[in-house]
Amino acid sequence: ESLSDSTIYMAYYTIAHYLQGEDNLSGDASKSPEKIDPKDLTPAVFDYIFRKGPLPEGCNIPVESLDKMKNEFRYWYPMTLRVSAKDLIPNHLT
Repeated sequence: ESLSDSTIYMAYYTIAHYLQGEDNLSGDASKSPEKIDPKDLTPAVFDYIFRKGPLPEGCNIPVESLDKMKNEFRYWYPMTLRVSAKDLIPNHLT
């Protein structure tokens, strides 16, 4: 869907290099620069990174790694931003 392409993917790309690393289109977890297992990417982790949620309890990802990703996202998204083509606004953003 166009909204996902223009908004969600762009947010994910701000942290993808911490999760996947370079030249890792297959998603090989062993190539993760931060050694993050995809199974540990819970909704609470994404809430902490993207939504200013509380630090996830029982999380296996080091706080330092979570904070790197949170800071990276905040650098590129310092405010609320809607990214969409004009012709999609009536479909998705009203």
